Amino acid sequence: HRTERVYTLVARGRVFWDIVLDERVLALCDRFLLPGCLLTASQAICIRPGEVPQDLHHDDTFYTVPRPRPMISISTIAAVDAFTADNGGTEVIPGSHLWGDDWRARAAAAPRMTVTMPAGACVVFSGTLVHRGGRNQSNAPRLAFSNQYCQPWARPQENVLQGVPVDVARQMPRRLQE
Repeated sequence: HRTERVYTLVARGRVFWDIVLDERVLALCDRFLLPGCLLTASQAICIRPGEVPQDLHHDDTFYTVPRPRPMISISTIAAVDAFTADNGGTEVIPGSHLWGDDWRARAAAAPRMTVTMPAGACVVFSGTLVHRGGRNQSNAPRLAFSNQYCQPWARPQENVLQGVPVDVARQMPRRLQE
């Protein structure tokens, strides 16, 4: 109730183009996804003070391919504000990307690890990794950008054909247009 999300960032400013096209992230996409991967989501997430932990989830829940499965998507979270245990730093369950469809039952008792990182850092993980935004017990919001990439045959979460105006898309670098 105290988390704000802004979707389709690539339609909102050129700075987001550079973030989506970061060579290091695209190299990981090239390593783990098929050629021609797609941007499935480009969003900002601001967890405000007093927010409770998000429900545990994995980012590619909407793909109905049974788990465990080969990677369909890669998620990134780039910290605008430092991530701490007090300000809503993302909590992950290491190894959960390998779990089957019983992931909810397993996650309830599994140990979690809070991702702590300085502003400007980025964490990258499989879309099947079980995680959540943490509780923000601090006095300040925690802002991050999350870009997610998927296999070229998978349906993206965001409909960029409707979310990005044609005149903006025409100005984008070729790889982002693709």
